[in-house]
Amino acid sequence: MNVRIIGAGAVGTVVAWKLYRHADMAFIVDEERARRYSEGLVINGERIRFSLLTPSEADAADLLIFAVKNFQLEDAMDEAAPFVGRSTVILPLLNGIDAEKELALRFGPDKILYGFITDLSSTHSGIETTCFSDGGTIVFGEHDDSMTGRVRAIMDLFDAAGQKYLVPENILHEKWWKFMLNTCFNTLSAILEADYAAISSNGAFIRAVRLIAREVQRVGNAEGVTITQDDVEEMIRRVTALCDHGKTSMLQDVLAGRETENRYFAGAVSRLGKLHAVPTPISDFISILLEAKRSVRASL
Repeated sequence: MNVRIIGAGAVGTVVAWKLYRHADMAFIVDEERARRYSEGLVINGERIRFSLLTPSEADAADLLIFAVKNFQLEDAMDEAAPFVGRSTVILPLLNGIDAEKELALRFGPDKILYGFITDLSSTHSGIETTCFSDGGTIVFGEHDDSMTGRVRAIMDLFDAAGQKYLVPENILHEKWWKFMLNTCFNTLSAILEADYAAISSNGAFIRAVRLIAREVQRVGNAEGVTITQDDVEEMIRRVTALCDHGKTSMLQDVLAGRETENRYFAGAVSRLGKLHAVPTPISDFISILLEAKRSVRASL
């Protein structure tokens, strides 16, 4: 299978690490990144010279994986457009709940699978990535949850590569479950500068998570997605099981002084709450607090 990945960060590099021996795989890069990555990317101390393709060298991908941040998606779509052919399947691994809609508007809904990655504990800086977990689990499927030939083909690839995956019965529910996780844990971890080890042993942190989760549940219900209390408990169990010193992506961004996905997490809860007249005071507050924290750090 011809696989092209755009985004060589903590997600894209780990997925590439799993797939590159089992597929015709290359990163889509601009000229500057082509120079920067020419000597390879480093994952867990191993330098790997992945294939790199610029838009001027584009071919039609069988599978095109988006592994960028939400605020990078528009530019990434421009860069990846030359790689989209008639039969290209697009699999986004972005956080939040908006990426599939944006990709469908650009490339057509028939090309888009729904997806995300979970149980991934990794850190990324420059060309170096450290993965504390076994590559995470890619959750994906058709919008209508049908088991199609293209889903089976990707399952076969992931099986061959040892990439863990799940094709759920209800992909929209799973997307909202991960959205709740990101909103609760990423935002709070970034505000408190807590890695997974600190999160797992902090009862007050988990009490705050439950308060935010209630707002996500209410907004999800208004959107037609039911998130149960069992879903909340499973979210907490999964995250607190990561007892290592990995950091959420949002915490890594705050510490590095980079833009965060705040408006796609707590900010999205606030936006949808207003749309449906559902009060979201805690999400409103943590969204504002995170931006205040970033401003304070930038002034130091």
